[in-house]
Amino acid sequence: MTIFTGKTEEAAIAAGLAALNCERDQVAIKVVATPRKGLLGIGRRDAMVDVVLKPVAEEEKQSAKAANSTAATDSLAQVSTPTAEPVEEAVAAASVAPTTTEEQSTVTPEERRQQRKAAVDAVQDYLATIVEQLGIDASLEVESSAHRQVRLTFTTDKEGLLIGKHGRTINALQSLAQLFLNHNGAAHVDIELDVAGYRERRTVTLTRLAENTAREVVATGKPIYLDPMPSFERKQIHAVLAKNRYVTTYSAGKEPHRAVVIEPA
Repeated sequence: MTIFTGKTEEAAIAAGLAALNCERDQVAIKVVATPRKGLLGIGRRDAMVDVVLKPVAEEEKQSAKAANSTAATDSLAQVSTPTAEPVEEAVAAASVAPTTTEEQSTVTPEERRQQRKAAVDAVQDYLATIVEQLGIDASLEVESSAHRQVRLTFTTDKEGLLIGKHGRTINALQSLAQLFLNHNGAAHVDIELDVAGYRERRTVTLTRLAENTAREVVATGKPIYLDPMPSFERKQIHAVLAKNRYVTTYSAGKEPHRAVVIEPA
């Protein structure tokens, strides 16, 4: 399922059409949940629809694939920096082919540690370049570093701008940093970016969201689709409710619109 939400069914459908970059006659639409106003704002629910592309001819598929690829490239440039050229230069610097399995098997533990350290040092310069192009004056430090986990923290007086609406900017930077490590010999290392304690506050918010939604699911007996969120946040929702015997959770939809579904057990 590819779920889109909106205050009305039409608004949700419009969001799906915009995300898929297509016309209404090119998709199949299924209403998953109708909007609900609730009482004094309690129990309010947006409309949710499943929007999927209809099958197309092979030549149309090739054309759509090329168009989507161009759109994705343009979107990445727009998120990362106001101008395309600095991003292209940064990506070019990061686009080193991943180490093959045969090459990895010949690397000693010490060489692997040095490779990992070099990748972590390089990703800081990579992120600093992007943030500078965004017009944000920020410093970056390694807060903690383990064998498979690296946490980098920004310090800036433009915290809100660096976090972005609903964390979109800091999450986009984290995705770029993870791609950089994957292509520079540190694919086994997970990276987390933080600024002004945002990750801790977000964890508290997600925990509260998971618990409150679970109670609503139990009370109504109906599944609830949460808003789309990145994979590491979905994992937090799953973890919070893993031992709740009254509900089950799973992810539905395609990136970047993949969302957690909570339903009665």
